[in-house]
Amino acid sequence: MIKGVYRAYSSSANLGPGFDVMAVALNAYHDDVEVKVTTPGSRHVEVRFYGEFSTGIAPEKSTVMLAAKELLSRTGICADVEVSVTKGIPVGKGLGSSGASAAGIVRALNDLLGLELGESEEVLIAGEGERASAGVPHYDNVAASLHGWLTIVFKGRPGIEVRSYRVRATFVIAAPNLATPPSKTEVMRSVIPRVVNLGDVVANQGNLAALVAGLLLGDLALAGKGMEDHIVVPARAKYIPCFYWARDAAMNAGALGFTLSGAGPSTIALVPSEAVAKEVSRAVKEAYKACGISADVVIARPAPGVLRID
Repeated sequence: MIKGVYRAYSSSANLGPGFDVMAVALNAYHDDVEVKVTTPGSRHVEVRFYGEFSTGIAPEKSTVMLAAKELLSRTGICADVEVSVTKGIPVGKGLGSSGASAAGIVRALNDLLGLELGESEEVLIAGEGERASAGVPHYDNVAASLHGWLTIVFKGRPGIEVRSYRVRATFVIAAPNLATPPSKTEVMRSVIPRVVNLGDVVANQGNLAALVAGLLLGDLALAGKGMEDHIVVPARAKYIPCFYWARDAAMNAGALGFTLSGAGPSTIALVPSEAVAKEVSRAVKEAYKACGISADVVIARPAPGVLRID
C-alpha cells in the first residue's frame, strides 16, 4: 500500500467576465485529501468526508468519487483507492469546494501511481468529477486548485489547454450565510441566458482583456475595471440577496472591482492594499448585516496548486 496527504486550495471562478475560462486559487480555505492506494486491485473506490463542512456530502455521488473512477478508467490502472477528505472549504458557496476535492484526488493518484499525467489531462479528469455538482464537466475551478495562482483554460486541438500565472493581488471574500439548493451550481448555470446581445459580448471581451492584462502587469486598477460582467453576473445576481448593496459598499470603501465568486452566493473584491482590504471587509459585512444576513469575510491572496503535505 502507498499513501499520501495532499492539500487543495479554494478558488474563485470567472472574476466577472471570465465565465468557465478563468479562476484564481485562494488561500482563504483548503481541503486535505488523504489517499491510500493498493495495487493490484479491482478499481474499488471508497470515500469518506470529515471536517467542518462535511455535513450532507454523499460520498458515492461526490466529485472525489467521480474523478477517482474517471482516472482509473482512463489510465487502465487496476488499484483499490481509499480516500479521506477533511473539508475545510465551505460547500455550495461559490468557492470551488467540489473542484478542490476533485483536484486533490487527481493529483494524489497521479503522484502516488507515478502516472506522469500532463497539466491538461489532470484538469480534464478532475473536470469530469464536477458533473457531481454542476451536471456537466467544467474546468475553471479544478484548474486553479490543481495548478494554482491565476489559471486560464481554453480549447486546444484537441481537448483543452491550461496556463497558470503567478500574480500578486489581495482579495476580500465574503460568504453570506444563505440557504442554497442542492446542486446549487447546476441551478445557477440554468439561469444564464442562452441568447445574448452582441454588444454585451463585445463589452465582456474588452473587460476580460483588461482583467487579464491588469493582473499580469500588476495594474490592479485596470484589473478591477475589467471585473464588470454584462451577461452571467446580472442573471445570477437576481437570486442572491443584497449583492448590489454589498457591491456598492465595497466600492465606496475603496475596492477596485467586485463580482460574484463563481456561481455565488460568495463575492470577491479586488483591493489595492491590506489597509483597504480591512475597510472593505468591514463595509461588506455591515452591508449584509443591514439586509439581515450574516457573512463570513476573509482577506485572501493567490495560492499555489495542490501540495503534498505528508
